Amino acid sequence: MSVFPNWTDYAVHQRRSLSGCIPTGYEMILRAAGAEGVDFSAFQDEFDLDTDLGKGQTEPRNDFGSVAALVNQRYPWVVFEQRSFQSGAEKVAFVDSMLAERRPVLISLAMTPFGGRGWHIMPIVDADAERYLLLKVIEADGTPRTEWVEKSVVVMVHDRFEGGKEVAYLVKLGKPGSS
Repeated sequence: MSVFPNWTDYAVHQRRSLSGCIPTGYEMILRAAGAEGVDFSAFQDEFDLDTDLGKGQTEPRNDFGSVAALVNQRYPWVVFEQRSFQSGAEKVAFVDSMLAERRPVLISLAMTPFGGRGWHIMPIVDADAERYLLLKVIEADGTPRTEWVEKSVVVMVHDRFEGGKEVAYLVKLGKPGSS
């Protein structure tokens, strides 16, 4: 059984491949949680702080905390938190504990060892004792691209490469008008 049941019902296409992974991941988690009063039609546009990156904006502004703060400002009944980890083993232990409680998480993972640059934010949609199934992206046609990654690889990447030290998760979801 999936650690994120029916994830395909909630997964959404990332509108901006270079900057929108955090708002896309938060949107997916909120959809799965049944969030009320959230405008999903504009969610990624409203909460992607890096839409102008490379067009005058030189430094990235999207991170788990900055996007979460903006979401909470607009929707006070929604609270995301992040945790940063010194070691990959601590990160994997925390992720495993969240998944055991069936609490979806977004994981940040450095892309350098996979031939990419920077890091990518992805929801974990399934897991077994040794691996995580990461949702890399939903293509524009709705096709999901997933990849199984060994937990030992997550630990190694965390410990050896810059960036990708955090995990984000939903801690509070109220109703519109509550806070």
